[in-house]
Amino acid sequence: MLKHERHQIILNKLRFNKTVLSVELSEELLVSEDTIRRDLKELESKNLIYKVHGGALLKERRTLSYDERSVADIEEKKKIAQKAVKLIHDGQVIIMSGSSTNLELAKIIPPEINATVYTYSLPIAAELSHHPLIEVIFIGGKLNKAAQVTVGVDLVNSIYHISADICFMGTDGIDISKGLTEPDWEVSRIKNSMIHASNYVVVMCISSKIMTAKRYTVVPIENIDVIISDIDPDNEIFNEFKAIDLTII
Repeated sequence: MLKHERHQIILNKLRFNKTVLSVELSEELLVSEDTIRRDLKELESKNLIYKVHGGALLKERRTLSYDERSVADIEEKKKIAQKAVKLIHDGQVIIMSGSSTNLELAKIIPPEINATVYTYSLPIAAELSHHPLIEVIFIGGKLNKAAQVTVGVDLVNSIYHISADICFMGTDGIDISKGLTEPDWEVSRIKNSMIHASNYVVVMCISSKIMTAKRYTVVPIENIDVIISDIDPDNEIFNEFKAIDLTII
């Protein structure tokens, strides 16, 4: 087994269990405990885990500002966007959350696509303003300067009156039992309204957010149609999602 494959298995186990033991990993992965200790040390150097005596703990990421998110994990987000853009077709009514992954998607929508895009994200609206055929409808509200999105009750009410063909949704966590989750209650209500306004819901998330859960539930997992990630759809972390017929791309 290659080193990066071991690292992915270790991270997947941490997302499920929040802790791992070196001796158990050694037995399961058929390598020495010294190899496991080196793996854990390397993952810790990447700021992904806490290495402790006998094993490791999952390291929860703090909430990043928009400027930080726009440059974090950029290659993974570009890979997700390349997959997601294939779901965009002429004539669609699209609604996009304010994620930095959606910004990467907005950058690569082909110029011949004629569609309508609703968004409450200033950067996404600004990016799409350069597209020759996309009609951009910016959903107004109180501006959250740090996140570069509008928020508030008026925003939620406006979204409920939209009828979208497809929703492209970024997330801070998706879990088989807790569904789509967010650390902020107001954001969770905005995203809930987006999903209920859409016929088809696509969740886009980097692999580190899969099988993680934040404080507030947006919707149960049954309300999601597709998950697009930067990793192989056949990765074992998706097994439970596939068991409920959720599409993985």
